[in-house]
Amino acid sequence: MGASITLAGENLIAQKQAAKQGLDVVRFIFANVPGLDPSGPVNRAAPKPAAGQIVHVYNIPDGNAGYVNPNQVVYSSQIGSDVGDWDFNWIGLETAEGVLFAVAYVPLQIKRRNIPPLQIGNNLTRNFLVAFDGAQLLTGITIDASTWQHDFTVRLAGIDERERLSNRDIFGRACFFGASLQLVKVGSTYQLKPGSAYIEGIRLVRSTALAVVPPAFPATAWLDVALQRELSDVVASWNVVFAADRPDYTDSAGVRHYCVAIADLPNAATITDRRSVELIDGPLVTHFAARTGDYEHLRARATTKEDVGLGNLPNAKSDDPASNSSEILATTAALNRLNQQVSDSLVGLVAAFDMASAPPGWLKRNGANVSRTVYAKLFAVIGTRHGAGDGSTTFNVGDSRGLFTRALDDGRGIDPNRGLGSLQAPANLHHTHGGVSDVAGHHAHYSAAGSGGNVTVNYGSQITVAPTGNTTTGTAGAHQHTLTIYADGDTEARPINEALLVCIKY
Repeated sequence: MGASITLAGENLIAQKQAAKQGLDVVRFIFANVPGLDPSGPVNRAAPKPAAGQIVHVYNIPDGNAGYVNPNQVVYSSQIGSDVGDWDFNWIGLETAEGVLFAVAYVPLQIKRRNIPPLQIGNNLTRNFLVAFDGAQLLTGITIDASTWQHDFTVRLAGIDERERLSNRDIFGRACFFGASLQLVKVGSTYQLKPGSAYIEGIRLVRSTALAVVPPAFPATAWLDVALQRELSDVVASWNVVFAADRPDYTDSAGVRHYCVAIADLPNAATITDRRSVELIDGPLVTHFAARTGDYEHLRARATTKEDVGLGNLPNAKSDDPASNSSEILATTAALNRLNQQVSDSLVGLVAAFDMASAPPGWLKRNGANVSRTVYAKLFAVIGTRHGAGDGSTTFNVGDSRGLFTRALDDGRGIDPNRGLGSLQAPANLHHTHGGVSDVAGHHAHYSAAGSGGNVTVNYGSQITVAPTGNTTTGTAGAHQHTLTIYADGDTEARPINEALLVCIKY
């Protein structure tokens, strides 16, 4: 979080001090500023956010301001669960004159109103500490901040100490991660390598190398570590000192210092590393899980099944997949063998799949040439029944494409004289068809005329006779009519069906 007194605030402080007037900070302003980087420095010249970005204004009540020391004062906002809803990432302090006095950038935070049973609201307390010379005198604040509601100084100090002790329980007196804070000589100079360490539960972090200068030889390098107050926080403070001995001590301000030797320098050319090192380069859980070796005090060395509630587990193991004993556990080898037995029993199985390609362990049954060695188990089952491939190294799988499957008759007599895998041509069961011809309509069968005459027979049985001769009509007698039967159907006889991919197990 970035927090600073604004340039306008600094000018106002100077004006008030010159005029011997009091400084009156009267309100908190909360805003949600788009694109604000909470980790970046405060723009001290920036004005108050636009009205549309301000989400709440809190007028500071009497008694909500206190002093930490003569140069530090703090203002407190306490907003109940009856206020909301709004989000904010910008906090400002404003004076009675409307001057934006101080600003803090924070990660986006939420304020919600209590709306039972739909929503649980939250209370919001934000304290803003301002530090400048003569802050208490200029603001006229006479309330000691430690008297507010709780003594936060004592409370937070207790939290800090409990955290330190918890770390101490895990990391011990001193724990250095790898080469962290190792004293080395580079050319003619000395420096501490960057890295992380824990001293008496206090976490030390150094991102760059730290140059040090031994005053004389021989010497011992010590880390002097303490939790020191810095403005409104308590942080790890440490430095390197050279001394023959450096016991832990408490300084004049009552702060406890912990001192750990990190190196001995008997002369300018020699450095003896005295750090207690752990080869930690990642999360501690991962590091602890990866520990190897024999630790004689670990209870696990003598743990029995009964100790951990596993007394009913068998004591033996077996690689035999045929075993049916409840006194043994099947090993991975046994399970693999059982799986192999099941898989081998299915070699040669033909099945249809609703997919475009063969699943693992299967081949498309498309008549392809395949290797006799790669697919040795399948070759042992079907041999060259569907083709000998190249005659030596390959063989053919059957070809089911476009075919229906019929169960082998195997002596029943419904489909006799069939061999396994043989093809059968399409056919229809023997049957007859009936048919009739249409009515012929009016027509003539034959005619005869006497000598000297002509006869014309017209459609519709109209007969014209020439002037001379005789005409005779009679029955047609035995004769045939042509009957036309039209073809119907498709290129094959088939039931309703579904096209699936047929494969064979190898």
